[in-house]
Amino acid sequence: MAIAPTRRNAAPSPLSPAAPSSCRLQEAVAQIEARGIRLNPQRYALLEYIYTADTSATVEQLVRELQASGHGHGRGAGATAVYSQLRVFERMGLVRETRRDGEVPRYGPALARNSRPAV
Repeated sequence: MAIAPTRRNAAPSPLSPAAPSSCRLQEAVAQIEARGIRLNPQRYALLEYIYTADTSATVEQLVRELQASGHGHGRGAGATAVYSQLRVFERMGLVRETRRDGEVPRYGPALARNSRPAV
C-alpha cells in the first residue's frame, strides 16, 4: 500500500514501476511531513518513482515518467521543476545525485534500507 500525498485527498501514483509498499518511501514521506512541506501529487510521484525504481534515473527520464503517468501536465511539468524538487529532496537527505565522468547526473534514494528519519 503506497502512502498518498498529504494522506487525505490524493490517490497513490500509478507512476511506480513496482507496486509493493516501500518502507524507505514511507520514511521519506514522514520526513517531508515532519518538516511541514506540502507533498503534492507531483512531488509524491517523483519521490515514489525514485524510491521504487530499479536504478537511478536522469532528470529527463524522470520528466518523461511524470508525463507518462499524467503528473506532468500543467504547471510543474518540465525539467526545471523536477530539478528544483530534486534539490529540495537532496538537502533533506532523501535523494542522492551520482555522476560518473562524462555522464549526466542520476538520482536515486539516499535513505538506507534500515535507516530512521532524522526529525
